Amino acid sequence: MEYNVSTLEEWNEIIEEKAREMGLKFYPQEFEVIGFNEMLGYEAYVGMPSKYPHWSYGKAYDKNKTLYSLNMTGLPYEMVINSNPCLAYLMRENTLLLQILTMAHVYGHNDFFANNRMFVEGTNAKGALEMFKLDAEIIREYINDPSIGYEKVEKILDAAHAIKFQIPRVVGVKEL
Repeated sequence: MEYNVSTLEEWNEIIEEKAREMGLKFYPQEFEVIGFNEMLGYEAYVGMPSKYPHWSYGKAYDKNKTLYSLNMTGLPYEMVINSNPCLAYLMRENTLLLQILTMAHVYGHNDFFANNRMFVEGTNAKGALEMFKLDAEIIREYINDPSIGYEKVEKILDAAHAIKFQIPRVVGVKEL
């Protein structure tokens, strides 16, 4: 790593100022620098490390790790979470130049999250991270409840995961 956190903080101030000058309106931005193993994990959990436990996330992690180790796929330079504050994971292995470009790119994602009608109406950005954490806690409670247990929870989650691509992703489409 040819840079340190204070260097990234300095560049972030410059980038944020330029983004505002260009008219972007965004949530407060937080960056976290992570290694490739952490990125593989976050990618498997779709950016939500506090998401509920399910075998499919482990399967996704193993698949991604295998493909990455065989140089059959790369990893993203960043992963941006639609939350307020907006959270972005940056790859530690990025060069300083790539970090600067990626951080500027993240502000574009952030502006889109904060201003896109579908995101504004369909997402509680302030509560997004807490919602995922709460969902995980509830599911863990069900797993640990002797009257429910892991097998019953897994059966429901398997069914939910099986149909997750069968429902419309865009809710509330309005005619303009």
